Formats: sequence, C-alpha cells, structure tokens
Amino acid sequence: MARPRNSRFANIMPLLKQENVGAINWGLVEGKTNTKYAWETPLADGSEPNEWFHEVFRKDGTPYRQDETGLIRKLNDK
Repeated sequence: MARPRNSRFANIMPLLKQENVGAINWGLVEGKTNTKYAWETPLADGSEPNEWFHEVFRKDGTPYRQDETGLIRKLNDK
C-alpha cells in the first residue's frame, strides 16, 4: 500500500487474487506504526493527512475507507 502513489487495494488485490498470491499489509491499525503518514511527508503536529499512506483501520476499529474493506471481504468470499 502506498495510496498517494496509486498502490491501492482496488488495483492490487484483484491481481493478487487472479494469480493466487497472498499478501500482508504493513500498518493495519492507525497509530500502531504511524504508517498513515508517508515517509517523506511527516506531519509534525500529528494532524490527519489528506490521504492515508498504509493503514486500514482507525483506532476505534472502523475502516479508513469502507470501499477498501468491502473489496477485501468480497475478494476473500467473506
């Protein structure tokens, strides 16, 4: 995942599924690794970036983007 670089679930996951390849996302929950921030654009004040870099879920467990978690469930038959 590197959303600002167009590495997104929507364009990567279908390819992985087609080729039967597993993958791990680095930075699942907001705050654990702080990978909602891109490496080259840290926000010293801790504010939320316009677009998260890696992380998928907010601290309260809700998805950063519902369409992404919906796609993951769909592709995993859940």
